[in-house]
Amino acid sequence: MADLARSHGRSAPDGSEAAAFTRQALDRPLTPEIAVQLALLNNPGLRRDTAELGFAAAQVYDAGRLANPVLSAVRLSPGDSAAANASLTLGIAVNFVNLLFLPANSRFAGAQFESAKLSLASRTLDLASEVEAAYYEAVGAEQLAQMREAVAKAARASAGLGQRFFDAGNISRRELAMEQASASQAELDALAARAEAIEARSKLHRLMGLSSSQDVWALEARLAEPLPREYNLDALIKLAAESRLDVAGARKNAEALATRFGLERRTRLINGIQIGVEREKDFDGSINVGPTLELELPLFNWGGGRVAAAQASLAQAEASLDEAVLDSGNEVKLAYAKLVSAKTRAERYRDALIPQREAVVARMQEEVNYMLVGIFELLVAKQQEYEAYAGYLEAVRDYWIARAELTQAVGRRLPSSDQPVEATLYPAELTRPKGAPMDHSSHAMPGMDHSKMGMDDMEGMDGMESMPGMPGMNSSQPDAVPSPSGHAGHGMKSGEGSATPMDHSQHGQSSTPAKDAQSDHDMGDMPMPGMEHKKPAPPTRRKDIEQPVIQEQPHAH
Repeated sequence: MADLARSHGRSAPDGSEAAAFTRQALDRPLTPEIAVQLALLNNPGLRRDTAELGFAAAQVYDAGRLANPVLSAVRLSPGDSAAANASLTLGIAVNFVNLLFLPANSRFAGAQFESAKLSLASRTLDLASEVEAAYYEAVGAEQLAQMREAVAKAARASAGLGQRFFDAGNISRRELAMEQASASQAELDALAARAEAIEARSKLHRLMGLSSSQDVWALEARLAEPLPREYNLDALIKLAAESRLDVAGARKNAEALATRFGLERRTRLINGIQIGVEREKDFDGSINVGPTLELELPLFNWGGGRVAAAQASLAQAEASLDEAVLDSGNEVKLAYAKLVSAKTRAERYRDALIPQREAVVARMQEEVNYMLVGIFELLVAKQQEYEAYAGYLEAVRDYWIARAELTQAVGRRLPSSDQPVEATLYPAELTRPKGAPMDHSSHAMPGMDHSKMGMDDMEGMDGMESMPGMPGMNSSQPDAVPSPSGHAGHGMKSGEGSATPMDHSQHGQSSTPAKDAQSDHDMGDMPMPGMEHKKPAPPTRRKDIEQPVIQEQPHAH
Protein backbone atom coordinates (compact mmCIF):
# COMPACT_ATOMS: atom_id res chain seq x y z
CA MET A 1 0.00 0.00 0.00
CA ALA A 2 2.81 2.40 0.84
CA ASP A 3 4.51 1.61 -2.48
CA LEU A 4 1.29 2.26 -4.42
CA ALA A 5 0.75 5.59 -2.66
CA ARG A 6 4.38 6.60 -3.17
CA SER A 7 4.25 5.81 -6.88
CA HIS A 8 1.36 8.29 -7.18
CA GLY A 9 3.04 11.11 -5.29
CA ARG A 10 1.90 10.38 -1.73
CA SER A 11 4.18 9.23 1.03
CA ALA A 12 3.42 8.34 4.63
CA PRO A 13 5.79 7.86 7.57
CA ASP A 14 6.27 4.49 9.20
CA GLY A 15 3.13 3.43 11.02
CA SER A 16 5.15 2.13 13.97
CA GLU A 17 6.28 5.72 14.67
CA ALA A 18 2.83 7.29 14.41
CA ALA A 19 2.70 8.63 17.98
CA ALA A 20 6.15 10.25 17.83
CA PHE A 21 5.51 11.70 14.37
CA THR A 22 2.18 13.16 15.49
CA ARG A 23 3.75 14.86 18.53
CA GLN A 24 6.50 16.40 16.41
CA ALA A 25 4.09 17.52 13.69
CA LEU A 26 1.81 19.34 16.12
CA ASP A 27 4.72 21.41 17.48
CA ARG A 28 5.22 23.34 14.24
CA PRO A 29 2.93 25.15 11.78
CA LEU A 30 0.89 22.72 9.76
CA THR A 31 1.58 22.35 6.03
CA PRO A 32 -0.52 20.42 3.47
CA GLU A 33 2.06 17.62 3.33
CA ILE A 34 2.17 17.19 7.10
CA ALA A 35 -1.64 17.26 7.30
CA VAL A 36 -1.86 14.47 4.70
CA GLN A 37 0.70 12.34 6.54
CA LEU A 38 -1.13 12.79 9.83
CA ALA A 39 -4.36 11.67 8.17
CA LEU A 40 -2.74 8.61 6.60
CA LEU A 41 -1.44 7.60 10.02
CA ASN A 42 -4.39 8.43 12.27
CA ASN A 43 -7.62 8.58 10.26
CA PRO A 44 -9.92 5.86 11.70
CA GLY A 45 -11.88 5.52 8.45
CA LEU A 46 -8.71 4.61 6.58
CA ARG A 47 -7.82 2.09 9.28
CA ARG A 48 -11.28 0.54 8.90
CA ASP A 49 -10.84 0.29 5.13
CA THR A 50 -7.42 -1.25 5.59
CA ALA A 51 -8.91 -3.85 7.93
CA GLU A 52 -11.35 -4.82 5.16
CA LEU A 53 -8.36 -5.90 3.13
CA GLY A 54 -8.02 -8.76 5.61
CA PHE A 55 -11.20 -10.34 4.21
CA ALA A 56 -9.67 -10.53 0.74
CA ALA A 57 -6.46 -11.89 2.23
CA ALA A 58 -8.45 -14.57 4.06
CA GLN A 59 -10.07 -15.63 0.79
CA VAL A 60 -6.65 -15.98 -0.79
CA TYR A 61 -5.54 -18.15 2.11
CA ASP A 62 -8.59 -20.40 1.89
CA ALA A 63 -8.46 -20.70 -1.88
CA GLY A 64 -4.89 -21.97 -1.77
CA ARG A 65 -5.64 -24.84 0.60
CA LEU A 66 -7.23 -28.24 0.01
CA ALA A 67 -10.46 -28.99 1.80
CA ASN A 68 -9.99 -31.06 4.93
CA PRO A 69 -10.56 -34.81 4.43
CA VAL A 70 -13.71 -36.40 5.82
CA LEU A 71 -13.27 -39.33 8.23
CA SER A 72 -16.17 -41.79 8.67
CA ALA A 73 -16.67 -44.73 11.03
CA VAL A 74 -19.48 -47.29 11.26
CA ARG A 75 -19.79 -49.98 13.99
CA LEU A 76 -22.52 -52.63 13.77
CA SER A 77 -23.35 -55.04 16.56
CA PRO A 78 -24.07 -58.62 15.45
CA GLY A 79 -27.66 -59.76 15.55
CA ASP A 80 -26.57 -63.35 16.15
CA SER A 81 -25.35 -64.01 19.65
CA ALA A 82 -23.01 -66.68 18.29
CA ALA A 83 -21.07 -64.12 16.28
CA ALA A 84 -17.70 -63.45 17.77
CA ASN A 85 -17.10 -59.84 16.68
CA ALA A 86 -18.98 -56.69 15.71
CA SER A 87 -18.65 -55.20 12.25
CA LEU A 88 -16.45 -52.05 12.06
CA THR A 89 -16.05 -49.87 8.97
CA LEU A 90 -13.55 -46.96 8.70
CA GLY A 91 -13.31 -44.59 5.76
CA ILE A 92 -11.58 -41.39 4.66
CA ALA A 93 -12.51 -39.24 1.67
CA VAL A 94 -11.52 -35.90 0.11
CA ASN A 95 -13.51 -33.39 -1.99
CA PHE A 96 -12.36 -34.04 -5.51
CA VAL A 97 -14.04 -30.91 -6.87
CA ASN A 98 -11.97 -28.73 -4.54
CA LEU A 99 -8.82 -30.50 -5.63
CA LEU A 100 -9.75 -30.23 -9.30
CA PHE A 101 -10.45 -26.49 -9.16
CA LEU A 102 -7.73 -25.52 -6.69
CA PRO A 103 -5.52 -23.64 -9.25
CA ALA A 104 -8.52 -21.77 -10.69
CA ASN A 105 -9.79 -20.81 -7.25
CA SER A 106 -6.34 -19.60 -6.22
CA ARG A 107 -6.06 -17.39 -9.31
CA PHE A 108 -9.53 -15.93 -8.73
CA ALA A 109 -8.86 -15.15 -5.06
CA GLY A 110 -5.51 -13.59 -5.96
CA ALA A 111 -7.13 -11.34 -8.55
CA GLN A 112 -9.78 -10.32 -6.04
CA PHE A 113 -7.07 -9.48 -3.53
CA GLU A 114 -5.23 -7.30 -6.07
CA SER A 115 -8.48 -5.54 -6.86
CA ALA A 116 -9.06 -4.90 -3.15
CA LYS A 117 -5.55 -3.48 -2.78
CA LEU A 118 -6.04 -1.13 -5.71
CA SER A 119 -9.39 0.02 -4.35
CA LEU A 120 -7.91 0.67 -0.93
CA ALA A 121 -4.99 2.57 -2.46
CA SER A 122 -7.50 4.65 -4.40
CA ARG A 123 -9.37 5.48 -1.19
CA THR A 124 -6.05 6.41 0.39
CA LEU A 125 -5.28 8.88 -2.40
CA ASP A 126 -8.85 10.22 -2.16
CA LEU A 127 -8.35 10.84 1.55
CA ALA A 128 -5.10 12.66 0.86
CA SER A 129 -6.81 14.94 -1.66
CA GLU A 130 -9.73 15.49 0.72
CA VAL A 131 -7.31 16.51 3.47
CA GLU A 132 -5.56 18.92 1.11
CA ALA A 133 -8.86 20.51 0.15
CA ALA A 134 -9.84 20.79 3.84
CA TYR A 135 -6.46 22.37 4.60
CA TYR A 136 -6.86 25.03 1.92
CA GLU A 137 -10.44 25.62 3.05
CA ALA A 138 -9.28 26.12 6.65
CA VAL A 139 -6.47 28.52 5.71
CA GLY A 140 -8.72 30.46 3.36
CA ALA A 141 -11.47 30.65 5.97
CA GLU A 142 -8.99 31.97 8.54
CA GLN A 143 -7.74 34.65 6.15
CA LEU A 144 -11.29 35.66 5.27
CA ALA A 145 -12.20 35.82 8.95
CA GLN A 146 -9.28 38.14 9.60
CA MET A 147 -10.30 40.25 6.63
CA ARG A 148 -13.91 40.47 7.77
CA GLU A 149 -12.77 41.42 11.24
CA ALA A 150 -10.67 44.21 9.73
CA VAL A 151 -13.71 45.42 7.79
CA ALA A 152 -15.80 45.29 10.97
CA LYS A 153 -13.17 47.31 12.81
CA ALA A 154 -13.24 49.96 10.09
CA ALA A 155 -17.04 50.00 10.11
CA ARG A 156 -17.10 50.45 13.88
CA ALA A 157 -14.73 53.38 13.59
CA SER A 158 -16.87 54.86 10.83
CA ALA A 159 -19.99 54.53 13.00
CA GLY A 160 -18.20 56.13 15.93
CA LEU A 161 -17.09 58.99 13.73
CA GLY A 162 -20.63 59.33 12.45
CA GLN A 163 -21.86 59.67 16.02
CA ARG A 164 -19.41 62.53 16.58
CA PHE A 165 -20.57 64.24 13.39
CA PHE A 166 -24.18 63.81 14.44
CA ASP A 167 -23.48 65.22 17.89
CA ALA A 168 -21.92 68.25 16.19
CA GLY A 169 -25.02 68.66 14.00
CA ASN A 170 -23.22 67.98 10.71
CA ILE A 171 -25.12 64.87 9.54
CA SER A 172 -28.74 63.80 9.81
CA ARG A 173 -30.14 61.00 11.93
CA ARG A 174 -30.74 58.97 8.76
CA GLU A 175 -27.06 59.17 7.81
CA LEU A 176 -26.07 58.16 11.33
CA ALA A 177 -28.44 55.18 11.18
CA MET A 178 -26.90 54.13 7.84
CA GLU A 179 -23.40 54.20 9.35
CA GLN A 180 -24.53 52.22 12.38
CA ALA A 181 -26.36 49.67 10.20
CA SER A 182 -23.24 49.23 8.07
CA ALA A 183 -21.20 48.61 11.23
CA SER A 184 -23.72 46.04 12.48
CA GLN A 185 -23.72 44.26 9.13
CA ALA A 186 -19.94 44.16 9.13
CA GLU A 187 -19.98 42.72 12.65
CA LEU A 188 -22.41 40.01 11.56
CA ASP A 189 -20.27 39.18 8.53
CA ALA A 190 -17.19 38.95 10.76
CA LEU A 191 -19.00 36.62 13.19
CA ALA A 192 -20.17 34.40 10.30
CA ALA A 193 -16.68 34.30 8.82
CA ARG A 194 -15.17 33.34 12.17
CA ALA A 195 -17.76 30.57 12.58
CA GLU A 196 -16.87 29.24 9.12
CA ALA A 197 -13.19 29.30 10.05
CA ILE A 198 -13.89 27.29 13.20
CA GLU A 199 -15.97 24.80 11.21
CA ALA A 200 -13.25 24.40 8.56
CA ARG A 201 -10.61 23.86 11.24
CA SER A 202 -12.78 21.24 12.94
CA LYS A 203 -13.27 19.40 9.64
CA LEU A 204 -9.53 19.28 9.01
CA HIS A 205 -8.90 18.18 12.60
CA ARG A 206 -11.34 15.30 12.18
CA LEU A 207 -9.83 14.17 8.88
CA MET A 208 -6.37 14.06 10.45
CA GLY A 209 -7.74 11.66 13.07
CA LEU A 210 -6.76 13.83 16.05
CA SER A 211 -8.55 13.88 19.38
CA SER A 212 -10.01 16.99 20.99
CA SER A 213 -7.03 17.22 23.36
CA GLN A 214 -4.68 17.42 20.35
CA ASP A 215 -6.22 20.61 18.99
CA VAL A 216 -3.01 22.57 19.54
CA TRP A 217 -1.75 22.87 15.99
CA ALA A 218 -1.34 26.11 14.09
CA LEU A 219 -1.91 26.76 10.40
CA GLU A 220 0.37 28.44 7.94
CA ALA A 221 -1.28 31.86 7.80
CA ARG A 222 -1.46 32.37 4.05
CA LEU A 223 -2.45 30.58 0.89
CA ALA A 224 -0.10 30.63 -2.05
CA GLU A 225 -0.70 32.50 -5.27
CA PRO A 226 -2.17 30.44 -8.14
CA LEU A 227 0.47 28.65 -10.16
CA PRO A 228 1.50 30.36 -13.39
CA ARG A 229 1.20 27.28 -15.61
CA GLU A 230 -1.19 24.32 -15.74
CA TYR A 231 -1.36 21.14 -17.81
CA ASN A 232 -3.88 21.21 -20.63
CA LEU A 233 -7.10 19.25 -20.30
CA ASP A 234 -6.32 16.53 -22.85
CA ALA A 235 -3.03 15.70 -21.14
CA LEU A 236 -4.75 15.46 -17.77
CA ILE A 237 -7.48 13.16 -19.10
CA LYS A 238 -4.83 10.89 -20.59
CA LEU A 239 -2.89 10.95 -17.32
CA ALA A 240 -6.04 10.03 -15.40
CA ALA A 241 -6.68 7.05 -17.67
CA GLU A 242 -3.21 5.77 -16.78
CA SER A 243 -3.22 6.65 -13.09
CA ARG A 244 -6.67 6.08 -11.61
CA LEU A 245 -6.34 3.20 -9.16
CA ASP A 246 -10.08 2.81 -8.74
CA VAL A 247 -10.37 2.19 -12.50
CA ALA A 248 -7.50 -0.31 -12.32
CA GLY A 249 -9.16 -2.08 -9.39
CA ALA A 250 -12.52 -2.25 -11.17
CA ARG A 251 -10.83 -3.61 -14.29
CA LYS A 252 -8.99 -6.27 -12.28
CA ASN A 253 -12.24 -7.30 -10.56
CA ALA A 254 -14.10 -7.54 -13.88
CA GLU A 255 -11.34 -9.72 -15.36
CA ALA A 256 -11.44 -12.06 -12.37
CA LEU A 257 -15.23 -12.41 -12.51
CA ALA A 258 -15.11 -13.03 -16.25
CA THR A 259 -12.75 -15.96 -15.63
CA ARG A 260 -15.01 -17.18 -12.86
CA PHE A 261 -18.08 -17.03 -15.08
CA GLY A 262 -16.40 -19.07 -17.80
CA LEU A 263 -15.38 -21.73 -15.27
CA GLU A 264 -18.86 -21.97 -13.76
CA ARG A 265 -20.44 -22.32 -17.18
CA ARG A 266 -18.16 -25.21 -18.16
CA THR A 267 -18.47 -27.10 -14.87
CA ARG A 268 -22.07 -26.45 -13.97
CA LEU A 269 -22.93 -30.20 -13.97
CA ILE A 270 -20.11 -31.03 -11.61
CA ASN A 271 -21.28 -30.71 -8.05
CA GLY A 272 -20.20 -32.86 -5.12
CA ILE A 273 -17.55 -35.54 -5.87
CA GLN A 274 -15.74 -37.27 -3.04
CA ILE A 275 -13.03 -39.92 -3.44
CA GLY A 276 -11.72 -41.98 -0.54
CA VAL A 277 -10.92 -45.40 0.87
CA GLU A 278 -12.67 -47.73 3.33
CA ARG A 279 -11.54 -50.57 5.61
CA GLU A 280 -14.22 -52.92 6.83
CA LYS A 281 -13.91 -55.63 9.50
CA ASP A 282 -16.75 -58.14 9.14
CA PHE A 283 -18.51 -60.14 11.84
CA ASP A 284 -16.41 -63.20 11.19
CA GLY A 285 -13.21 -61.20 11.61
CA SER A 286 -12.38 -60.88 7.91
CA ILE A 287 -11.04 -57.50 6.74
CA ASN A 288 -12.01 -55.84 3.46
CA VAL A 289 -10.31 -52.71 2.01
CA GLY A 290 -11.24 -50.71 -1.09
CA PRO A 291 -11.73 -47.28 -2.67
CA THR A 292 -14.94 -45.26 -2.45
CA LEU A 293 -16.60 -42.70 -4.71
CA GLU A 294 -19.47 -40.35 -3.94
CA LEU A 295 -20.96 -38.56 -6.91
CA GLU A 296 -23.86 -36.12 -6.89
CA LEU A 297 -26.17 -36.80 -9.80
CA PRO A 298 -27.44 -33.69 -11.63
CA LEU A 299 -31.02 -34.86 -11.93
CA PHE A 300 -32.88 -31.86 -10.50
CA ASN A 301 -30.28 -29.08 -10.27
CA TRP A 302 -28.16 -28.59 -13.36
CA GLY A 303 -26.12 -25.72 -11.93
CA GLY A 304 -28.12 -23.01 -13.63
CA GLY A 305 -28.31 -20.92 -10.45
CA ARG A 306 -24.52 -20.82 -10.04
CA VAL A 307 -24.07 -19.80 -13.67
CA ALA A 308 -26.70 -17.09 -13.40
CA ALA A 309 -25.12 -15.72 -10.21
CA ALA A 310 -21.67 -15.64 -11.84
CA GLN A 311 -23.10 -13.91 -14.90
CA ALA A 312 -24.85 -11.29 -12.75
CA SER A 313 -21.63 -10.64 -10.81
CA LEU A 314 -19.77 -10.18 -14.09
CA ALA A 315 -22.39 -7.77 -15.42
CA GLN A 316 -22.24 -5.79 -12.19
CA ALA A 317 -18.44 -5.62 -12.32
CA GLU A 318 -18.44 -4.50 -15.95
CA ALA A 319 -20.99 -1.77 -15.15
CA SER A 320 -18.82 -0.62 -12.23
CA LEU A 321 -15.82 -0.48 -14.55
CA ASP A 322 -17.72 1.57 -17.12
CA GLU A 323 -18.93 3.87 -14.36
CA ALA A 324 -15.38 4.39 -13.06
CA VAL A 325 -14.09 5.18 -16.54
CA LEU A 326 -16.98 7.55 -17.19
CA ASP A 327 -16.54 9.30 -13.84
CA SER A 328 -12.82 9.61 -14.42
CA GLY A 329 -13.12 11.72 -17.55
CA ASN A 330 -16.04 13.81 -16.29
CA GLU A 331 -14.45 14.49 -12.91
CA VAL A 332 -11.25 15.68 -14.58
CA LYS A 333 -13.18 18.02 -16.88
CA LEU A 334 -15.28 19.42 -14.05
CA ALA A 335 -12.34 19.93 -11.69
CA TYR A 336 -10.31 21.52 -14.48
CA ALA A 337 -13.15 23.92 -15.30
CA LYS A 338 -13.44 24.93 -11.64
CA LEU A 339 -9.67 25.40 -11.49
CA VAL A 340 -9.58 27.64 -14.55
CA SER A 341 -12.56 29.65 -13.32
CA ALA A 342 -11.07 30.25 -9.87
CA LYS A 343 -7.67 31.12 -11.32
CA THR A 344 -9.22 33.59 -13.77
CA ARG A 345 -11.21 35.25 -10.99
CA ALA A 346 -8.12 35.50 -8.79
CA GLU A 347 -6.13 37.07 -11.62
CA ARG A 348 -8.91 39.57 -12.37
CA TYR A 349 -9.05 40.57 -8.72
CA ARG A 350 -5.27 40.84 -8.48
CA ASP A 351 -4.58 42.62 -11.77
CA ALA A 352 -7.71 44.72 -12.22
CA LEU A 353 -10.11 45.26 -9.33
CA ILE A 354 -7.62 45.51 -6.46
CA PRO A 355 -5.37 48.09 -8.22
CA GLN A 356 -8.47 50.06 -9.18
CA ARG A 357 -9.80 50.05 -5.62
CA GLU A 358 -6.38 51.04 -4.31
CA ALA A 359 -6.21 53.89 -6.80
CA VAL A 360 -9.65 55.10 -5.70
CA VAL A 361 -8.58 55.12 -2.04
CA ALA A 362 -5.24 56.79 -2.78
CA ARG A 363 -6.81 59.60 -4.79
CA MET A 364 -9.69 60.02 -2.39
CA GLN A 365 -7.16 60.23 0.45
CA GLU A 366 -5.53 63.13 -1.34
CA GLU A 367 -8.90 64.81 -1.82
CA VAL A 368 -9.70 64.37 1.86
CA ASN A 369 -6.37 66.00 2.73
CA TYR A 370 -7.44 69.09 0.75
CA MET A 371 -11.07 69.04 1.97
CA LEU A 372 -12.50 68.16 -1.43
CA VAL A 373 -14.50 65.15 -0.21
CA GLY A 374 -15.75 64.04 3.17
CA ILE A 375 -14.24 61.43 5.46
CA PHE A 376 -17.23 59.09 5.07
CA GLU A 377 -16.64 58.76 1.33
CA LEU A 378 -13.08 57.69 2.10
CA LEU A 379 -14.21 55.14 4.65
CA VAL A 380 -16.71 53.65 2.19
CA ALA A 381 -13.98 53.43 -0.46
CA LYS A 382 -11.67 51.71 2.00
CA GLN A 383 -14.35 49.20 2.91
CA GLN A 384 -14.87 48.50 -0.79
CA GLU A 385 -11.14 47.92 -1.09
CA TYR A 386 -11.37 45.41 1.74
CA GLU A 387 -14.19 43.66 -0.09
CA ALA A 388 -11.94 43.38 -3.15
CA TYR A 389 -9.26 41.77 -0.96
CA ALA A 390 -11.83 39.38 0.48
CA GLY A 391 -13.06 38.42 -3.00
CA TYR A 392 -9.49 37.79 -4.07
CA LEU A 393 -8.87 35.52 -1.09
CA GLU A 394 -12.05 33.58 -1.82
CA ALA A 395 -10.96 33.09 -5.44
CA VAL A 396 -7.50 31.89 -4.36
CA ARG A 397 -9.06 29.53 -1.82
CA ASP A 398 -11.39 28.14 -4.49
CA TYR A 399 -8.41 27.69 -6.81
CA TRP A 400 -6.48 25.51 -4.37
CA ILE A 401 -9.57 23.51 -3.41
CA ALA A 402 -10.27 22.91 -7.11
CA ARG A 403 -6.64 21.89 -7.56
CA ALA A 404 -6.98 19.32 -4.78
CA GLU A 405 -10.14 18.01 -6.45
CA LEU A 406 -8.31 17.85 -9.78
CA THR A 407 -5.53 15.86 -8.11
CA GLN A 408 -8.14 13.43 -6.84
CA ALA A 409 -9.78 13.21 -10.27
CA VAL A 410 -6.47 12.54 -12.04
CA GLY A 411 -5.48 9.98 -9.42
CA ARG A 412 -1.97 11.21 -8.72
CA ARG A 413 0.01 14.30 -7.80
CA LEU A 414 -0.15 16.81 -10.65
CA PRO A 415 3.10 17.32 -12.59
CA SER A 416 2.67 21.11 -12.41
CA SER A 417 2.89 21.03 -8.59
CA ASP A 418 6.68 21.48 -8.67
CA GLN A 419 6.45 25.14 -9.67
CA PRO A 420 7.61 27.74 -7.11
CA VAL A 421 4.78 29.66 -5.43
CA GLU A 422 4.46 32.99 -3.65
CA ALA A 423 2.33 33.79 -0.62
CA THR A 424 -0.80 35.89 -1.06
CA LEU A 425 -2.08 38.83 0.93
CA TYR A 426 -1.53 38.65 4.67
CA PRO A 427 -4.51 40.28 6.42
CA ALA A 428 -2.34 41.65 9.24
CA GLU A 429 -0.60 43.87 6.68
CA LEU A 430 -3.81 45.90 6.47
CA THR A 431 -3.66 46.83 10.14
CA ARG A 432 -0.06 47.97 10.31
CA PRO A 433 0.60 51.08 12.42
CA LYS A 434 1.01 54.35 10.60
CA GLY A 435 4.59 55.07 9.70
CA ALA A 436 5.57 51.43 9.30
CA PRO A 437 7.09 50.56 5.92
CA MET A 438 4.29 49.57 3.59
CA ASP A 439 4.54 46.43 1.47
CA HIS A 440 2.53 46.93 -1.72
CA SER A 441 3.08 43.30 -2.66
CA SER A 442 0.73 42.54 0.24
CA HIS A 443 -1.80 45.13 -0.94
CA ALA A 444 -1.40 47.36 2.15
CA MET A 445 -2.57 50.93 1.70
CA PRO A 446 -0.35 53.91 2.54
CA GLY A 447 -1.43 56.30 5.24
CA MET A 448 -4.20 54.14 6.71
CA ASP A 449 -4.03 52.84 10.27
CA HIS A 450 -6.75 50.22 10.24
CA SER A 451 -6.21 49.28 13.81
CA LYS A 452 -8.16 52.45 14.78
CA MET A 453 -9.66 53.97 11.64
CA GLY A 454 -10.36 57.24 13.45
CA MET A 455 -9.75 60.71 12.09
CA ASP A 456 -6.58 61.06 14.09
CA ASP A 457 -5.19 58.09 12.20
CA MET A 458 -6.13 59.15 8.67
CA GLU A 459 -3.19 60.45 6.73
CA GLY A 460 -3.35 64.21 6.47
CA MET A 461 -6.35 64.58 8.75
CA ASP A 462 -4.36 65.45 11.87
CA GLY A 463 -3.56 68.87 10.46
CA MET A 464 -7.03 69.94 9.44
CA GLU A 465 -7.24 72.60 12.16
CA SER A 466 -4.59 74.64 10.33
CA MET A 467 -6.59 74.74 7.07
CA PRO A 468 -8.35 78.01 6.10
CA GLY A 469 -11.73 78.45 7.73
CA MET A 470 -11.15 75.63 10.28
CA PRO A 471 -10.06 77.54 13.43
CA GLY A 472 -10.19 75.51 16.60
CA MET A 473 -11.21 72.29 14.82
CA ASN A 474 -9.29 69.44 16.41
CA SER A 475 -10.25 65.97 15.24
CA SER A 476 -9.23 64.51 18.56
CA GLN A 477 -12.05 66.38 20.33
CA PRO A 478 -15.55 64.96 19.97
CA ASP A 479 -17.26 68.33 20.28
CA ALA A 480 -15.36 69.92 17.42
CA VAL A 481 -15.62 67.79 14.31
CA PRO A 482 -14.93 68.91 10.73
CA SER A 483 -17.73 68.77 8.23
CA PRO A 484 -17.91 65.63 6.12
CA SER A 485 -18.51 67.56 2.92
CA GLY A 486 -16.34 69.54 0.58
CA HIS A 487 -17.64 72.76 2.11
CA ALA A 488 -15.18 72.45 4.94
CA GLY A 489 -12.42 75.03 4.73
CA HIS A 490 -14.51 77.72 3.00
CA GLY A 491 -15.34 80.19 5.76
CA MET A 492 -17.80 82.90 4.70
CA LYS A 493 -17.06 86.15 6.59
CA SER A 494 -19.58 88.82 7.53
CA GLY A 495 -18.00 92.23 7.55
CA GLU A 496 -14.36 92.33 8.54
CA GLY A 497 -13.93 89.91 11.39
CA SER A 498 -16.84 87.88 12.74
CA ALA A 499 -17.33 84.53 11.06
CA THR A 500 -20.84 83.28 10.50
CA PRO A 501 -20.68 79.46 10.37
CA MET A 502 -22.71 77.62 7.78
CA ASP A 503 -25.30 75.19 9.06
CA HIS A 504 -24.71 71.87 7.29
CA SER A 505 -27.17 69.94 9.39
CA GLN A 506 -29.74 70.12 6.56
CA HIS A 507 -27.43 68.64 3.96
CA GLY A 508 -28.35 65.01 3.42
CA GLN A 509 -25.25 64.11 1.41
CA SER A 510 -21.78 65.52 1.25
CA SER A 511 -21.01 67.11 -2.07
CA THR A 512 -17.86 66.82 -4.15
CA PRO A 513 -17.05 69.97 -6.10
CA ALA A 514 -16.14 69.85 -9.74
CA LYS A 515 -12.54 70.38 -10.67
CA ASP A 516 -12.96 73.29 -13.06
CA ALA A 517 -11.87 76.76 -12.06
CA GLN A 518 -15.36 78.17 -11.48
CA SER A 519 -16.66 75.37 -9.22
CA ASP A 520 -14.45 75.78 -6.14
CA HIS A 521 -16.97 78.05 -4.45
CA ASP A 522 -15.33 80.99 -6.23
CA MET A 523 -18.08 83.63 -6.17
CA GLY A 524 -16.10 85.77 -8.63
CA ASP A 525 -17.63 89.24 -9.01
CA MET A 526 -21.10 88.31 -7.74
CA PRO A 527 -21.80 90.95 -5.03
CA MET A 528 -23.73 89.92 -1.94
CA PRO A 529 -24.76 92.50 0.64
CA GLY A 530 -22.71 92.33 3.82
CA MET A 531 -20.59 89.49 2.50
CA GLU A 532 -16.92 89.91 1.70
CA HIS A 533 -15.88 87.22 -0.73
CA LYS A 534 -12.21 86.45 -0.59
CA LYS A 535 -10.91 83.50 -2.48
CA PRO A 536 -9.02 81.35 0.00
CA ALA A 537 -5.41 80.71 -0.69
CA PRO A 538 -4.50 77.16 -1.67
CA PRO A 539 -3.68 75.10 1.40
CA THR A 540 -0.02 74.53 2.03
CA ARG A 541 1.31 71.07 2.80
CA ARG A 542 2.77 70.76 6.26
CA LYS A 543 6.03 68.89 6.55
CA ASP A 544 4.69 66.80 9.39
CA ILE A 545 1.86 65.40 7.22
CA GLU A 546 2.77 62.29 5.31
CA GLN A 547 1.77 62.81 1.69
CA PRO A 548 -0.15 60.13 -0.14
CA VAL A 549 1.61 57.95 -2.64
CA ILE A 550 -0.21 57.91 -5.99
CA GLN A 551 0.50 54.99 -8.25
CA GLU A 552 -0.12 56.11 -11.81
CA GLN A 553 0.18 52.60 -13.21
CA PRO A 554 -1.30 49.45 -11.58
CA HIS A 555 1.47 47.59 -9.90
CA ALA A 556 1.84 43.86 -9.62
CA HIS A 557 0.47 42.25 -6.48
